[in-house]
Amino acid sequence: MSTGAGRSSGRAPALALALALALGLTLLIPVPATAATVRLQVWDFNACDQYGRNFPDCQVTPEQRADAIAASLGSTSWTPNAATLQEMCRSTFDMVLADLPPGWVGAFHSTYTTTDTRCQSTDPAWGIAVFARSDVLTGPVHHTLGVETSGEERTLLCADVTVGIGMRLCTTHLTSSSQSEAASQAVTADRLVDEWTAAGMLVVVGGDFNLDVRRCRNSNVAAGLKDWYTGRFGAGKTRCYSGSGGMHEADRYRSGGDGVYDEDTLGSAKIDLVFAPGHRVATDYAGDATSSSVSDHDPLRAAFTASG
Repeated sequence: MSTGAGRSSGRAPALALALALALGLTLLIPVPATAATVRLQVWDFNACDQYGRNFPDCQVTPEQRADAIAASLGSTSWTPNAATLQEMCRSTFDMVLADLPPGWVGAFHSTYTTTDTRCQSTDPAWGIAVFARSDVLTGPVHHTLGVETSGEERTLLCADVTVGIGMRLCTTHLTSSSQSEAASQAVTADRLVDEWTAAGMLVVVGGDFNLDVRRCRNSNVAAGLKDWYTGRFGAGKTRCYSGSGGMHEADRYRSGGDGVYDEDTLGSAKIDLVFAPGHRVATDYAGDATSSSVSDHDPLRAAFTASG
């Protein structure tokens, strides 16, 4: 089914400016657990904001990309209440936030200062972002996981929001230049997430992990993701890896699921993942890789029933 980015033909007028973006490196205030139960619908997308560069599937302008993302987040057919994005220009982020209906907030972190014209803007910042339908956004904070030779940072960005329930919403974009380094970065990010979940937080993480869970017998996938997943995972029903962590990934195999698991999100690979803690979500989690005409990645729609 295709309801992802890339179906909007023109910019919708901004209904209202979203709440102000909170910036800086202040410490996040823990979100207290409540007795609420809510269906979280999280939209994860590597936006491939690479206009004018050698990425054939990404050759739309930032304005067109912003239109498509805002249309997907504002969809009434599948209504997300949170989103995690990677490879996004700050100027594209600003356009999306301005186009979203009242009630949306967002946070952006620059992982790279561009020296080309991909952003079509005087602002050269390019990085990762989170959005949520929330009255508040606390933080955000970022944690550096590694640095490329180009200077691009690999980062975990997190902000505290309330989407019917308090949660910490995070995104990351791990390295594509080295599988072993991506695995190491995944382990570092998992240790941070484990600290927060052990403290009682509901933590949802969406990102481009650059580790293909559809591919069995890969030592880097095993090393990098085993402490994320609870129970066996990988390659749909095959489940060729053993997990020792505490998280469910939305599009992993589960009994009674939709029958289609670990759908590819880039070519034939499944490298885009959305996690939530197993002890805070029901077993009705679900994932669906849709399609996009503005990126080489397919958006991943993730749903969890979360409790306080």
